Amino acid sequence: MPSGYIDIESADKKGKFKAYFTSNPYLSDLQRPPGIVIIQEIFGISPFLREMANRYAAHGFAVLVPDLFWRQDETLCELPDQSEIATLKAFEMYKNFDIEKGLEDIAASLRWLRENENTGGNTAVVGYCLGGLLAFLSGCQLDIEASIGYYGVGIEKHLQNINMIRKPMCLHFAENDGFVPKKTQEEISEVFKNSELVKVYPYSGVDHGFARTGGANYDRASAETSDTRTLSILKKALIR
Repeated sequence: MPSGYIDIESADKKGKFKAYFTSNPYLSDLQRPPGIVIIQEIFGISPFLREMANRYAAHGFAVLVPDLFWRQDETLCELPDQSEIATLKAFEMYKNFDIEKGLEDIAASLRWLRENENTGGNTAVVGYCLGGLLAFLSGCQLDIEASIGYYGVGIEKHLQNINMIRKPMCLHFAENDGFVPKKTQEEISEVFKNSELVKVYPYSGVDHGFARTGGANYDRASAETSDTRTLSILKKALIR
């Protein structure tokens, strides 16, 4: 199946939403790769997320990046940059975002990957910013093999869900994150300090968005370290 946008029907039958799909074109017809859902930042299906999808596809995964803002605007949310206008629109969409409906749409995306004839059964999620929170909640509430969140905003408000975690989870945080204060990061780290399933990694001297190539806060060393850890978890959880 070639890379590009596909339509996914929502679980509540309210409509269909777009998602960017990609997989390794060199896999044989007999190989059905495991699936990853990449969960968006507030900038929608950005060039950065498509880049990450293509990277993971090169490692042998089938990757889906759903447009989770479709319920507010059926036009594909694909903000190309972080200009002032784009940022204002992104924060407006974020402010009106329904987390529970977002999780429903993530579940529908995972189901599409499991049921698609070109992909395998094992699935995981990787999320950034807003997606970092949704990755955490997905790891608590959805049937997946692993969940990875980058600088998730608001995780501390949902720690009552931690007893639901059954599979490996990894949370990456930026030491100087203005959206996730250091005190909050320490609270989250303390909660999981003895966990066998959840790993919390702090990255010193960097700010929110350190993994976003092309972003103002991009830090190559921290991005490469965190991505290496993420890939290791995904391979162990999904490729058996």
